[in-house]
Order: sequence, then structure tokens, then C-alpha cells
Amino acid sequence: MYFDVLVIGAGPAGLVFSAMAADIGLKVGLFDRQSKDGLAKPKNDGRDIAVSERSRKIMYGLGAWQKIDPTKISPIRDAKVMDGDAPFALHFNPQSAGADRLGNIVSNHLIRKALYEVAAKKPNITLFTDAQVAGLTRTASTATVRLEDGSVFTGQLAIAADTRFSQIRRDAGIKANMHDFGQTMIVGRMAHTKPHNHTAYELFRYDGGMAVLPLNGNTSSIVQTFCAQEAARFMAMSDKDYARATEPRLAGLVGELKCIGKRVAYPLVGVYGKAFYAQRLALIGDAAVGMHPVTAHGFNFGIQGVANLIKHLSHTHNAGLDLGGAQALRAYNKDHRRLTWPLYQMTEKMMGLYTNNTAPARLARKAVLHSANIMTPAKDLLMARLADMPVAKLLADKLPPPPRLPRF
Repeated sequence: MYFDVLVIGAGPAGLVFSAMAADIGLKVGLFDRQSKDGLAKPKNDGRDIAVSERSRKIMYGLGAWQKIDPTKISPIRDAKVMDGDAPFALHFNPQSAGADRLGNIVSNHLIRKALYEVAAKKPNITLFTDAQVAGLTRTASTATVRLEDGSVFTGQLAIAADTRFSQIRRDAGIKANMHDFGQTMIVGRMAHTKPHNHTAYELFRYDGGMAVLPLNGNTSSIVQTFCAQEAARFMAMSDKDYARATEPRLAGLVGELKCIGKRVAYPLVGVYGKAFYAQRLALIGDAAVGMHPVTAHGFNFGIQGVANLIKHLSHTHNAGLDLGGAQALRAYNKDHRRLTWPLYQMTEKMMGLYTNNTAPARLARKAVLHSANIMTPAKDLLMARLADMPVAKLLADKLPPPPRLPRF
């Protein structure tokens, strides 16, 4: 069978790409190892995603955002970053950037379900489930996917959306910088007695990091990071013991805790492809860039990178050119690296500093946090990016009025 584009992986990035590609008139073959029922009714994996305003607009444009129950969407109206026992916090107040929120918290399985429902209705998309990809062959003129059952599919371009441990990326010979942070993340929803006021917290404790992602009501997604041995100890606790062990680590920030969801553990590994394309192949989502969750940018980079790639492929398609040609793929590679590389590097260095508990490192951590807190223009620019507010308007609002000229 022939398709314009062959997409390997029906996670959020693969689904968004397929839907957007279909919208510009491309015939898409989408392959995933999961069953149709597994894709249509994804299980709750415990993860809650901080969706930036730009990503929300992309999902809304596809019709996916409207499919999520509004009562399941929780706004982030404030954010604070705290270090150890430091008395101050790095404070992100979106109102100072002219926005009412930094983003929204949505459960990962609800996002996947909404995106699947959109993609499944596109007539230009053919979905192959229970599809084990045995190999991808690329020539100067075609890309060919071969399944384990012997089926063969050909197209102009292949898209790898098969997780940060992408086998397609490896088979294509694309190297990747893989950073094992040596930590395990535990996520789980908890009810608490004090209101969070829709403030997200990032706490760099000396015995491991924590995050509070505010949900509607007095509930939050509580994220904790530990070394593997300590994570195993916390995962083995009963719900009651887990709540009691977590409370002092939050120092009463949201009061008493109660587990209301299943705890799930994930090893933390960052991945950055040395290139995001090869001959007739593009990497998207985590296959291109797998971020540490501390910045909450992994999902957003994936979705925004897909929109960028579609923009370049649309120009190519409208010009009647080869979709698998190098021009569009090079342009995507350049744009996506410009978007992701600075924050990926900053995250690696930041986590190196904030997982180092020597006395000099603790002093450096406090100094960095204090310095960042007084750099108002930099903070406002970051908030403008998260809230998708025009930077020019922000700067105009922040600049003092021009001096009054003397009259002669």
C-alpha cells in the first residue's frame, strides 16, 4: 500500500502529526503496536501534563481541546520555585505578563483520548493497530515500512514518533545524547486540606525534588524524585504511610495529604537527537527531544515541533515538490533545534546543580535562585512564551514612558 507519509507511533506527537498532515491533504499511514481499544480508551498512567497556551491553541485548532471535559482542566495561575530551606521563592506571576494563567493541567490519558478521537475521524488517515514494525527501509526515492506479519507499506516520508528510546532513530544511525539523571519519579494524585490557589510549586529539596501540580478542588498531582532505592521504598508503602511520609517533605505547604490515585514510577532519562532528520525520515516528539519533566516542556516541545514540521511540509506539498526532500526536513531541523536546544542544555546543567548537595552547591543554588528572582525582564519573557503573549506587547507594557522633550 502507498501513503504520502508513514507515521510510526500513535502517541500524542504521532496523532497530532497525522491529523495535521491529513488536514493539508496528505494520505497518512499510522502504525502502532497497541490495540485499537488501547488507543481509543487509554489507561490512566498517572501523569498530568502542563499544557502551554500555544499547545492548547494547536489542540483547539484540531478540535481536540474541545473533546476534553472542562471540569478536568485545571489552570495554572501562579508558579513558585523553591530551594531547600531558602526563605524566598522564584515567583512567576502571569498577570505581570498580561495573562490570566501560565497554562493548564490535564491528565495525559485524556489528551491521548481526545487526539485519537480527532485522528480516527480523518478520512486521509489509515490506522494500523497491533502493528509491530519490523524495519524501515529508505532509498533515494521512497521510505518503506515492513511489519512483522510481512505487510509492506511505501511512502515519500517516514515519521518516527516511537518514544525517546526510538528504535527507528537507532536503526537510521542517528546518534542521540542520552542523559540518565540517576533518579526515579513517582507521580500520584493526592487530596489536601489547604488550598493551592492554582499555584504550581517546584521544590528542590536536599533529599530529592518535588512538584505540586494544582488540580481542581483541593487536589494536586504530587511528583517526587528519588534515587532508585529510595523510590522503591516509597512505592512499597501503603497509601496512608506514603501520605504521612510525603507531608513533612512539603513542609505543610498544602496541609494534610490523602492518596486518591494510583502511584506510578518512571526512571528519568533525557534524550536529544544529534539530528532530527535523515534521508526520508523525520523525528518528532520524544524521539527527537525527551525532556526532564522539571521544566514541563516535553509535551509542549513535541506538539509545537510537529506544527513546525507541518508548516514546512505544507509549503513543499503546495509547491508540488517531494515531501521526502531534504529542504523541508533541514528547515524543520533548524527551527526545532533553535526552539529546544537552549532549554535542554539549561535543564541538564540545572539538574546537575540541584542534585548536588555539597555545601558549595547549596550556596550556588540559593544564589542562582535569588538572582533569577530579581531578573524581572527575563521572567516576564518566559511567561510571555508560556502564555503565548506577543513579546512586543509585553515589552511595550514594561518599558517606561519616553522622556518628555523640552519645549523651546
